[in-house]
Amino acid sequence: MIKHILVPTDGSDHAHRGVRYGVALAKRYNATVHGLYVVDVKLLEGPFLRDISASLGTAPYVNYQNNIALILEERGKAALEAFTEECDKASVAHTATQATGVVTRAILEKSELADLIVMGRGGEHTEWLDGLVGSTSQGVVRRASRPVLLTSTDVPGDQRFVVAYDGSVHAKRALQVSANIGADWKMPFHVLVAGKERAEAILAEAREYLAAHQVDVTYVTRDGDPSEVIVQYAEECKADLLVMGAYGHTKVRELVVGSTTAYAINHAPCPLLLTR
Repeated sequence: MIKHILVPTDGSDHAHRGVRYGVALAKRYNATVHGLYVVDVKLLEGPFLRDISASLGTAPYVNYQNNIALILEERGKAALEAFTEECDKASVAHTATQATGVVTRAILEKSELADLIVMGRGGEHTEWLDGLVGSTSQGVVRRASRPVLLTSTDVPGDQRFVVAYDGSVHAKRALQVSANIGADWKMPFHVLVAGKERAEAILAEAREYLAAHQVDVTYVTRDGDPSEVIVQYAEECKADLLVMGAYGHTKVRELVVGSTTAYAINHAPCPLLLTR
């Protein structure tokens, strides 16, 4: 049962879509939604300023840290005011917190007493940050002990969803979460096994687990690269949500053959719920 939803926001359009989605979920579950804005401590440190100044060939501003801190705090205040307005409009219980720290770490610490993290897919500086230091979203997904929902839409759908299942530990958690969603939302879903290797055995495992649940489920196997198959199938059946285990393989394998999770984060045609 979901009773506490954490929604980090940076005030961007991407983040505000996450806010609206989180508020809609909170209303559906009669849950409390917790808004969080983090003043990024990395932007207040001297090394960051020196690196930027050197690349631009300029001298640092006098009182740079104080000025930037004030700007970020004001931006946080505006972001949380917009969050509060959305919650009030929907008559949803909420809290709003501004913190200072390493963004990913602050989100993870705040999520310890949350049941779900909802984040808008993308962020204010996504285009250039992803290539340099990795996105906040992927950092949270990789380390969070709570399910993380990434969305580029602001309203949850209720037609159908897809759960990608490969028999891994994280995928089993995704199957459990999917059973709860299917029962709570009275929403049909498809269990998809991608690839030839042990496909029927893996599908039978999912079938056995879900047999005890009162859910409307369709079982599907598709041959091909799992990353592409999962995204293509979600698009093909017009899924309102894609559920899957996050980073189920070793880091070495991810470096060599790529990560299905990273591919889904970048290409999923619908909101993406990742579990660990």
